[in-house]
Amino acid sequence: MFIIKNRLFGKVLITLSFLIAAISTSSVAQGKPTAPVSIEYSVPKGMRSGDTVSTIIKFVPQTDLEQLEVSVEPYEGLEVVSRNEKAAFQNINAGEKREIEVTVRLTAEIGYLSVFAATETARGARSTKAIAIRYGTADDATKQKLKSQNFQKTNEGENLILFPGEKRPKE
Repeated sequence: MFIIKNRLFGKVLITLSFLIAAISTSSVAQGKPTAPVSIEYSVPKGMRSGDTVSTIIKFVPQTDLEQLEVSVEPYEGLEVVSRNEKAAFQNINAGEKREIEVTVRLTAEIGYLSVFAATETARGARSTKAIAIRYGTADDATKQKLKSQNFQKTNEGENLILFPGEKRPKE
């Protein structure tokens, strides 16, 4: 065991260990960082299966960026009709908007478009942000399916969805 004879040195050492512990704890509590960019869009209401619409997606950096790469990927119930699924922008100042226009076709009642923004700062820090844009509206039949018999409320008012279990033979 190490014995500290100088009290001032001991207090400094203890203070530094608390600071290191506090800094490492706070970085863990923040979770996974995302790209310093906000993503803005608007989707028309009342879309039906088969409708084709164009959406302007705006990217607003919250800090100066060396590079911003954006891309879109259709997910269930959606098809990208336009060819501009990717774009790259260089040397963007904080607050300067960049945008892309994407034309999509709804192939089901509800569809999703995944949007990705990958950034790189002047210091070389890289990060990515992803969101999903929802298109379409569920009709009455779909809403009825969502209100299954397995949907229950707890005594505290929380919603629970109970999935059917596996039947096992009695032992």
